[in-house]
Amino acid sequence: MSGSGQRMVLGGTGLAVGVLAGALSFLSWDKANQVAGVVSALVSVAALGVAVWALVASPGGGSSVRVSGTGRATATGGGSANSGVLGAVSGTVEVDRTGDAQADGGRANTGFEQR
Repeated sequence: MSGSGQRMVLGGTGLAVGVLAGALSFLSWDKANQVAGVVSALVSVAALGVAVWALVASPGGGSSVRVSGTGRATATGGGSANSGVLGAVSGTVEVDRTGDAQADGGRANTGFEQR
């Protein structure tokens, strides 16, 4: 989500909390307790729905990685060198225009290496 989108969500949440607090301040304790219980139940169900929607809407169900234009990686003496990405990815991987990898008794990578 973009920074302006996050600010809008934060502002909307603050506004909703303010309106609810104002409405509850005009009610008796018993009525305010009942309203707060109903509101919290509705918000809980809505939050669960949004979480499930976000899980289902994620592209490919995992992360994606793009590696492009990496530099040279040289490893010597049993060491390792990397100018790309090392990690676990459950989604798609795209690699293009990577640099040279050279290893002399070690391991060199300029693209992507699954861990």
